[in-house]
Amino acid sequence: MRKINWLSVALSVYILAHAGEVAAQNPDKESSLKNPALVWEDLPRLRPGVQIWSHTSKNPFNRTVQDFLNYTARDGKDFEMANFKGRSGMLIHDWFAFLDKDDPGTLKLYDGSAVAARYSGAFAGYFNTGHYPHLLWETRDKIWWGFPGMPFRGQFKATSGAPPEWYQLTLHLYREDRFSEQLTKTDLEEILRKMQQPPGTFPGAVPGNRQDRGEILLATDGPKKIFSVGQPGVIRQFRLELPALKDSAAFDSLYIRITTDGKLTACLPLPFFFGGYAGTDRNNARGLPAGFDGRYFYNFFPMPFQASFSIELENRNSGGVRNPIDIRYRVDWSDQNPYPRATTGVFTVQYNPPTPVAAGQPDFTNLSVKGSGVMVGAVSKLTGAIEANFSIFVDGSHTPAIESTGGEDYFNHSYGIHPGFTRPFSGGLAKDIGYRFHIIDYIPFSNSLLFTQDHAEYQAHDRDGIFNSAVFYYMNPNPCLSLTDRLDVGDSGSETAHGYHCKGSVTRLATDTAFYEGAYSDPLVDAGRWTNGESRFTVIVDPHNDGVRIRKRIDQTAYHQALRVYVDGEPAGEWFEQGANYHLNKRLYYSDTLPDWGKGNLHARFRDTEFEIPARLTRGKTTLSIRIQTIGSLAVDPREAGLTNEYYYWIYSYRSVTD
Repeated sequence: MRKINWLSVALSVYILAHAGEVAAQNPDKESSLKNPALVWEDLPRLRPGVQIWSHTSKNPFNRTVQDFLNYTARDGKDFEMANFKGRSGMLIHDWFAFLDKDDPGTLKLYDGSAVAARYSGAFAGYFNTGHYPHLLWETRDKIWWGFPGMPFRGQFKATSGAPPEWYQLTLHLYREDRFSEQLTKTDLEEILRKMQQPPGTFPGAVPGNRQDRGEILLATDGPKKIFSVGQPGVIRQFRLELPALKDSAAFDSLYIRITTDGKLTACLPLPFFFGGYAGTDRNNARGLPAGFDGRYFYNFFPMPFQASFSIELENRNSGGVRNPIDIRYRVDWSDQNPYPRATTGVFTVQYNPPTPVAAGQPDFTNLSVKGSGVMVGAVSKLTGAIEANFSIFVDGSHTPAIESTGGEDYFNHSYGIHPGFTRPFSGGLAKDIGYRFHIIDYIPFSNSLLFTQDHAEYQAHDRDGIFNSAVFYYMNPNPCLSLTDRLDVGDSGSETAHGYHCKGSVTRLATDTAFYEGAYSDPLVDAGRWTNGESRFTVIVDPHNDGVRIRKRIDQTAYHQALRVYVDGEPAGEWFEQGANYHLNKRLYYSDTLPDWGKGNLHARFRDTEFEIPARLTRGKTTLSIRIQTIGSLAVDPREAGLTNEYYYWIYSYRSVTD
């Protein structure tokens, strides 16, 4: 019998009680948006005030070998897994897997409000209480995962009492308190209620004031339009019933086409649209936003439109069952659209038909878009091997915001995907096939998003394979974040143009030939400066900005890089970069026991790190004078401890989403 374990009493009491306290500390909060797991109708809205970030045991070389037993530093007797400083946020997802440990020891979670950990106890205790339903917290086959909703102010840290194995801790970060979406006790209770409902239960509060329903016999003579309207509105619920269809191949040959405001926004086989996959048991598609409830296929993603919307079905069956297919449909919609065009994304599905990719070719691209929006889910097959890792790059960063330690981890599984092990936000559809909906842990982007998948196997980056997937997202073509300046440190012309100066008792110019983590194109050659002192420079920003983001390329062999940032003489906060996989890097740097690709120098040196400057320091200005002062660092090479480095800066200006 499957054992169901839940979160500890201590942590659950803290989350429920303390979340409200944190929200109360932000009386100047401007954002009226809520986490979409709480307010379903907020799902299409742009969220440039929120970023997603994860800490993971991922091997920086994208190989399975030694992608466990990794950590970034020792914290006394403990092993540091995650350490983020500088902004408030919320722990929205965690996932752990252990190979031979029934009780993997002590877990500590710090929320930044005190020196002592808010939770300190056994992993088994963390997932062992009746205060949370099993749909939100789960242990199975040595997989441990959940959606905590744990708020923090200023810093989040997680440590393990023993060397950790596979893990991922994912955060929502609020660039200013006015964008906070931290959850209260009442909020969490409502989310839990939704997650306990049977599949096919509408999760929203606005079901729609209009309804179109009907029945068609769908032959193979072209697409048939079942819904069409020429006015503003919002699709709230869409259901299909195929009462007589038993043939899976016939079902897989049915396509849906959606046209929003004159643009094709979805064209894909029906199983994918409803959170399933071709050739799989439809009863395993049981997500909260889309799935099969035993009778109806349902899709509850809100779909706003400004002028027109249509749904077409097409039978592309070229053989086998040739009789027309009986389909009953129901569309619940609102005949008004409360979503402004400038602050809303259009519901879109990117379908990737079966695509062969050979070993040696780049990672497969599930989605690559420019603009602003929110990624809300995917269905996919693990290609090449279960170690086919997923990576999500946000806003042009070369360092992924999310990366799995194996393909199945993305679906909250481990040691393969378990068919029929299904929950509201993730589940196993078949061997090596799963669905994942990002609702609590939605993935916002402000100017671009890249979602990739490698074709890995154990100890090798890739092999031949055929990829097939669908990605659900909301898309607005206009970016909320625009590049306004660049500073190439080490280039004399760029340094002069920006008035750049670097000083300290130790300074040096270094040129690295290296990769970013997981990058297998030609190596990048870049010069940068190292110092124990400070650097100063001036950058250009948009005077109509609503805040500024600085991105910096670093050599991450110096990790735990900590700096103070000043803008026009005013303190702007601490810039801290944890770095990645210190333990693995240490072994790669000194060990001769690894395969040839891992010996000698650290090739995955480069990493992007970001700092958010609040709008109060940037609004109305055309330039900013930046001073960055070293606090300290650790380093793989002990001789470089205490030094920080900078190789390249990108300066971005936010626009207000009320424009």
